[in-house]
Amino acid sequence: MFLANASIKRPVAMGCLLIALALLGINALRQMNLELLPEIDVPYVTVTVTYPGASPEEIEIDIARRIEDAVSAVNGLRHVTSYSMENVCQVLLEFELEVDVDVAAMDVREEIDLVLSDLPAGADDPIILKMDIGATPVVTLALTGTAGLDDLFDYADDQLRDRLAAILGVADITLVGGAPREMHILLDREALAARNLTSSHIAEAVKSNIGSIPAGRLRDDYAEYSIAYRAEYEDLDLLDQIVIDSHDGNRIHLGDVGRAVMTTAELRQTAELDGASAVVMNVIKRGDANAVAVIRRVEEQIDSIRESLPEDMDLVWVADNSTLIESMNRGAWLNVIQGILMTGAILFFFLYNVRSMFIIALTMPLTILVGIFVIYALGFSLNATTLMAIGMSVGILVTNSIVVLEAIISALHDNHPPPEAARRGAAKAFVPVLASASTNMVVLFPISVMGSLFGRIISFFSMTLLVMTIVSLFVSFTLTPMLCALLLKPRDTSQNGILAKMEKGWNRWFDNRLRRYRQILRFLEQRRWAAILVVCAVALLFLHSLMLLGRLGSEGAADVDGAEVQVRLEYPTHFALERTRQRVLAASEKLQEVPHIEHIVTRTGGVQGEILEGAFLGSIQIYFNQRDERRESIHDLVNAVREKLADVPDAIVTVSIPDFSGDASADLELEIAGPDLERLDLLATDIQSLARDIPGFTDVETSVRSGKPEWNITPNLPVLADMGIAPLALGNMVRGNIEGLEAGTFKSDARNFDIIVKLEERPGIEQLRSFAFPGDGSRPVTLESLAHIEETETLVQITRKNRQRIARLTANLAPTLPMGSAVEQLSAVIDESEILPSEYDYEFVGMYEIMTDAMSDLGEAALIALVLVILTLSAILESFRQPLLILVTIPLTMIGIAWSLTLTNNSMEIFVMMSAIMMMGIVVNNAILIMDQFNVHVREGEHRHTAMIQAASEQFRPVIMITIAAVLGMMPMAVSRAIGAEFRNAAGIASVGGILVSGIMTLILLPVLYDLFTRKQKKKA
Repeated sequence: MFLANASIKRPVAMGCLLIALALLGINALRQMNLELLPEIDVPYVTVTVTYPGASPEEIEIDIARRIEDAVSAVNGLRHVTSYSMENVCQVLLEFELEVDVDVAAMDVREEIDLVLSDLPAGADDPIILKMDIGATPVVTLALTGTAGLDDLFDYADDQLRDRLAAILGVADITLVGGAPREMHILLDREALAARNLTSSHIAEAVKSNIGSIPAGRLRDDYAEYSIAYRAEYEDLDLLDQIVIDSHDGNRIHLGDVGRAVMTTAELRQTAELDGASAVVMNVIKRGDANAVAVIRRVEEQIDSIRESLPEDMDLVWVADNSTLIESMNRGAWLNVIQGILMTGAILFFFLYNVRSMFIIALTMPLTILVGIFVIYALGFSLNATTLMAIGMSVGILVTNSIVVLEAIISALHDNHPPPEAARRGAAKAFVPVLASASTNMVVLFPISVMGSLFGRIISFFSMTLLVMTIVSLFVSFTLTPMLCALLLKPRDTSQNGILAKMEKGWNRWFDNRLRRYRQILRFLEQRRWAAILVVCAVALLFLHSLMLLGRLGSEGAADVDGAEVQVRLEYPTHFALERTRQRVLAASEKLQEVPHIEHIVTRTGGVQGEILEGAFLGSIQIYFNQRDERRESIHDLVNAVREKLADVPDAIVTVSIPDFSGDASADLELEIAGPDLERLDLLATDIQSLARDIPGFTDVETSVRSGKPEWNITPNLPVLADMGIAPLALGNMVRGNIEGLEAGTFKSDARNFDIIVKLEERPGIEQLRSFAFPGDGSRPVTLESLAHIEETETLVQITRKNRQRIARLTANLAPTLPMGSAVEQLSAVIDESEILPSEYDYEFVGMYEIMTDAMSDLGEAALIALVLVILTLSAILESFRQPLLILVTIPLTMIGIAWSLTLTNNSMEIFVMMSAIMMMGIVVNNAILIMDQFNVHVREGEHRHTAMIQAASEQFRPVIMITIAAVLGMMPMAVSRAIGAEFRNAAGIASVGGILVSGIMTLILLPVLYDLFTRKQKKKA
């Protein structure tokens, strides 16, 4: 062994190298980004087209379908989902993961450019953006106070947004509540009608009176002069003097028919903080930015901003992600330290040698530090996946060093001097340690190259563990033999201190256990019926474990208690904004009795994370104190919120826990596809009824909504032709009366404000028929004389996916109902009911789609890993038969996983499945030790069956040490109750159960199976 010999010969040089690597690891740890999830590029592109005044049906036909047709040929396209809403169309393009999102965005832009001429004339140009899923909200602020809402929004928009957006790492600042300032010209409808004018006339007049024109340059012999023509107004009162029309020397001024006021755009969203009007500000970080660093920079800037805030305003820090991120990081490192201490303590009970314990205890943190340096060089951050890998590595890393140390101590007991014992022990341990590390590496490699979205995320987990394994192998054959050569001493049997007495007592007890173990092996070898009975019992346990796993069900990932709950409130579609706002505030007041609430943020006009917006939508964001400050779990608080809002009138209430991105998507999402919207709605409603009867389903809702009231104005073409009015001109006049027409820009105090011309607002729908327009002579005519007006309904939204109309069903699930089981139950109910016609189909999407893709990849990775493990062991052991015998330890792992998850009420989460595959490379280590020692005895000429019993007995102590050390190393991760620990608890529990059961059963089952399958050879012998 070159590394071991070099370390023993030149301990100073090797020590300097290891110290340098450790220092680099400490520096890397200081500089690494702290994130919730690793940064990954997911190829999503959005196309947004605004078409003012268009209904969802018009949007679908004129825009959505044309864009779908245009982009359908783009290479690598996976799904096309379009949302047709009033005034706007949004198309979400999902590409295969291997597609470069920049190239995809360019291809989409090129295809859409080809159909721009086919889009309606009134539609705005498409906005094409690539989505960055790493650009998530990290801080929520609220600007509140005694100032009016208009002043709050204006200050946030004009002052705070720019200061916060300039912070390093901040991508954008989104504002909720209020509207931007505008200059409105409010027209007197009677005065306008008396002068035979319309809002369109006023808008054109204003547009032609306000503006600036660069006239060019004039020169003389020595100088050049710029000429600028400026027809601008800095005083609102001067606008009244604009001449609108002139007849027979009589001028009509703007002040004769209206007035100019500084106000805001139409209010379509409101927000409140703890019941008081506010402007909520979400700070969005860049995808590649350090979340915690960004939050700290925002905190520093907020302290400066508060000093300059107006007296009637207050900037409140509502919530941020730093607590969750730092707590996950701190909790993970605490688990690592606890694992190291517990492992060191148990090794002391086996070794009763402070020097030996010091050697082992030193190898683990050094391995982690060196590994941190390597993953930092690879560009990784500290996030949920890499921290989980580091936590799980504690129980794995100690294995190699224990094997090497045990071999060295054994050589030392054979009266070899420490340096020679270190050489001999390292050489003896080389094959089992190499086999152990190699199996770990070949198992992790297939996981690191998985192609699904989840595979991209856990590749950071597997790569981190892979790095830790390689570094562990390096440290085991450098630091361990070097320290053994320097620190260990031959056993002094004359010592009679407390430790010596404890060691003798422990060894006496352990030798008795070893003697009993040897007797059991001999008993089973001599009585075949007993051996067969043991194998059958293990087989029955394995079959029972498979039954348990089937009952446990599959799951995506555990809900993390981020101290936040979101309530979605949907009222009838005809509700006005203020009516919805009052209902949302009334609902929030019901929550005052729910314990542990720190802040309540209400929003009217939309829901965070949803594309659909409207005056009938509202949400309540509830921020609780942190998990370590209360006894109740986040699920207890969710149930309390549901109880309080159970009787909210006229509302569809959905209570959910936001995911890592801050969006509160449903646990289960079902899409029904088909040609007819009415039939889709009926099917969705029927399936909703079926789902509500399944225990564990909560908040079961569909996308089926009643139509929104709409008044259709159909121009009377003959009448308009007689009057010389173009139909679209009449439509613009109507829009000018209600929505308003943009007529230019008003400049004041170095700011620009849009000028909007509209009628002064009056309540009531009856005014629509009486809108006056110029008629023959001086007599105006009403709108009902020029068009047919009737009340109808329009859809709120039309959703299409892969060029088919779809209806959606969403549901949240009780913590006791895994997602996989929920899907199986609902699918069975739907299929048995036979309610779906042949041309209609359904599929589960969202997290379930991600989970199924991940399971498929994990199954493939498990198969590849199994083959690689067999090949690796065959190559190292120079045998094809022995690896097959070693692999019996893998089914034993499933027994431990099934029982541990069942006893702790956990399900088969994706991370549990991943850890199960990972353990394929871990649990074989014990069998490798036994088989390697068996081969040594066979080469020495011992009978094979005697050699097996002898090898198992000699490796009994190392196997027990390795198993207990690995279990204790992972135990803190399994039982942790720190903030964010839910993410890794189930994987830790499964690993502890799998390693413990496999380690114990391997000691019995491996010799028994060898004896049974080689009994003929035994008789011949």
